[in-house]
Amino acid sequence: MHRFARQWSMNLLLAVSAVTVSGTVGAQECEPGGSLFAPGEISLEERSEYRLALSADGKTAYYHVDSETPPYQAIYVTHLQNGHFGPGEVVSFSGTYRDSDPFLSPDGQSLFYSSTRPVNGGAERPDTDLWVVHRVRGGWGEPQHLGPLVNTPKEELYPSVTRDGTVYFASGTFDTDFEMYRVRRQGNHYTAPENLGPAVNSPDSWEYNPWVSPDGRVMVFASLNRPGGYGLGDLYVSFNLTGTWTQAVNLGPSVNTAKDEFHPLVSRDLSHLYFVRQTWDPFTPSDFYQLDTRCLWR
Repeated sequence: MHRFARQWSMNLLLAVSAVTVSGTVGAQECEPGGSLFAPGEISLEERSEYRLALSADGKTAYYHVDSETPPYQAIYVTHLQNGHFGPGEVVSFSGTYRDSDPFLSPDGQSLFYSSTRPVNGGAERPDTDLWVVHRVRGGWGEPQHLGPLVNTPKEELYPSVTRDGTVYFASGTFDTDFEMYRVRRQGNHYTAPENLGPAVNSPDSWEYNPWVSPDGRVMVFASLNRPGGYGLGDLYVSFNLTGTWTQAVNLGPSVNTAKDEFHPLVSRDLSHLYFVRQTWDPFTPSDFYQLDTRCLWR
């Protein structure tokens, strides 16, 4: 195993023997804050993109786009061809209601997301709930609501799903705060939400945007106004040790800046961290950034 993988395992108390990252990373590749991901292809100057989801081979990307015209908030998909991502298009199940936060299941057969679409018909919801679509021959099936144990009158957002079907997400309101929860899959239903506890959730900060590894052992998330941070929103990491999440640790100045960093995604081989960066004063549309994870240890 490469020295970086050993350091990850030893220093952060997590065995990642499956990591096969090799080679060294130069200073020019570790520019603080990372670099734009797919500029002019996915990250476009004139719009805001949020919550990137990549297929295991990195050749298909899902993300949501905010716009001032219909569809105001929709999930897009694009494919890598000859080293470049083509123009994105709205996925088959999106484009009518406010859809956001796509997350691909580890097997690539399900896509979880947030939406204001009606439940059992009726009017569009005033709050956001969690939904899932499953692959069918030729595309995606019909959206399925995750049910009343998971979804509440609050906002349920930012789903992340492990190999055993456990769903991690944030719940709260934009007038108060958000904390992170998980629900476990039991047959065709989910258990009641479990708060992830004080090691990751704090009473005076927002915790949201969880990315959880397929084995459920690593979580990278965003926290807003957390003491000791570098900016408005920073990225943190916590580890699941025998069922308990460790005290969250700031990922540091290699990724976090005075701006707002959120919506993390780690590639399947743990070699790259992707995230969103937003500037609010003055406002500029958000874009996706990427960072070689070895840069976190320089």
